[in-house]
Amino acid sequence: MSNILVEYQKRLRERNIHPNDVTAQAEMVNPASLKFDPNGKIKPFYGLTCIAWVEQGSQLFEELCDFQSLIQKELEEIGAGDVFSFLEPESFHMTICDITASSSPSQLQQIRDCTQRVQNAFTQPRKPEDITAHVQGVGLSTTITALVDFKSEVELKKVLGLEQKIKQAAQVDVRNFAGHISLAYCVKSPGGKIRTIQKLFLPDKDMCFGEFSFSRFDLTYFVDMNTFIPLLTIDLESGQVHPHESP
Repeated sequence: MSNILVEYQKRLRERNIHPNDVTAQAEMVNPASLKFDPNGKIKPFYGLTCIAWVEQGSQLFEELCDFQSLIQKELEEIGAGDVFSFLEPESFHMTICDITASSSPSQLQQIRDCTQRVQNAFTQPRKPEDITAHVQGVGLSTTITALVDFKSEVELKKVLGLEQKIKQAAQVDVRNFAGHISLAYCVKSPGGKIRTIQKLFLPDKDMCFGEFSFSRFDLTYFVDMNTFIPLLTIDLESGQVHPHESP
């Protein structure tokens, strides 16, 4: 396995369930999040990010919906239904690159400037391509996530190339790419329920959800974790950039 894949999978494992270290897991599941109230009500949270949507109606989308429904029911059954707040399936996506995130609204000029820089970076001829990854594994920390892995260095390099291009255009370096699809956010400390939650998720820690393939992604402005407003759509097959109306 190449060093690029090894390094990527190391980052991915940081999100995975740690079956032999319940204490560390309990510390990771920390309600210190600005994104939801303790009662599960979503809070305003603003920013810019580049994301690849999980296509609604696809096999992957249905698998994620089924798993989300299952674990929501199982958490209720063990008395931990109030520990997590579940995202709307329509918001399922993989983040390619974060740009900004804040509890305060972004300035309109900041949004326009960033949109223009990203548009300029991707408005150029390019060879047709799409990107294929494999969604396998369940992460448990401040979020419940489906993990996005790559079997091919070629496919991973495509995403890392996009990430680097976005970072250079937006003049940011927030974090390194570790593909995941968020299903739920922790909203309160699990307390003594952590061992029961851990036991619940362990059988699914290597669950296979299927293939994730995409040929376009969006620069979006988000106002909460369920609401992502597209500003640009970048088509990787045609090389075209399609602007949307500003928020």
